[in-house]
Amino acid sequence: MLNRETAMGPTTTALPVRPLSRYQIAATSRADEAASFIYSTYCGHQIRFPDRAASLRFRLCEAPLARISVGALSFDAQIGYDLGETEIFYLVQIAASGTIRYINGNELCVVTPRQGMVTSPTRPLSIHYGPSSCGLIVKIRRRALERHLHVLTGEPITAPLTFDPRFRPQFGDRYRGLLRFLMEDLEAGNSIGDHPVLVTNVEDTLMTALLVGQPHNYSRQFEAQPPDVAPRQIREVEEYIRAHAAEPLSIDDLVRYSGISGRSLFRAFRTLGTSPMAFLRSVRLDDARARLLAAAPGESVTDIALDCGFEHLGRFSKEYARRFSESPSRTLRRVHRMRQS
Repeated sequence: MLNRETAMGPTTTALPVRPLSRYQIAATSRADEAASFIYSTYCGHQIRFPDRAASLRFRLCEAPLARISVGALSFDAQIGYDLGETEIFYLVQIAASGTIRYINGNELCVVTPRQGMVTSPTRPLSIHYGPSSCGLIVKIRRRALERHLHVLTGEPITAPLTFDPRFRPQFGDRYRGLLRFLMEDLEAGNSIGDHPVLVTNVEDTLMTALLVGQPHNYSRQFEAQPPDVAPRQIREVEEYIRAHAAEPLSIDDLVRYSGISGRSLFRAFRTLGTSPMAFLRSVRLDDARARLLAAAPGESVTDIALDCGFEHLGRFSKEYARRFSESPSRTLRRVHRMRQS
């Protein structure tokens, strides 16, 4: 018996009606073809088409990163399918249009443009798309999310990570904002998936937001105050960041190096008025500044930014200008003029 209907409160972050069109991998009106694509992407079986004569106008888009993929699934007709226990991945579902009904274990969740939910892989999952529905699906590898939970808390994972499927209102709006930012970047053709630094940061952000903002059976570990970190340990982490700033560093890397939990690292850096990733960006900006001021003839802003660990040149330029009150190209031109005079 279903024991409740869960829903996310009002949200203001709008999502595109036809998201990720650049990443379309399937489009068909045939039920058997749609079933095949669903099975290959989400391992669905027992796919049900109440009206096989109706035009499906099935569309599937998916942008794979490393540990996460972002997909969009839409139908013009009603369709239902069972995934069983997904076992190896979590699904975060937010509707771009229409209504989608999820049954995860014994929880009924109605997903609309103002509602969202997250599944747990050890609970059977059934999904029913209403007519003209489009769902935005974030698929997260189970091992990656449980590993990230361990990184943040420093505690062993002794039981499967299971979520309350109900989105908290504030969390739902924040998560939609993160997804909108990611989708706009993907749709703009910036090929975020080609840049390891960006992929790592985006995936860490999405997983951290989910683990911190959405209730689950390990949430109490986030409520307890993390152990203090000795100043010597923080200095060692800072030196490690400086020595490896050009590499695609993540919180996982800092935890493995230091043996300090992610939460303890965040808390220790917060006492310094920053965060581990903000400190990394600051070091990279300082390195880029020094390289630009000493640039040899023929060196470009792009070359220097990439050498310093920046892979999104637009964001690098904005952060550089915010920090040094001039664009990196202006710094480079000024250096060349000084040498010529």
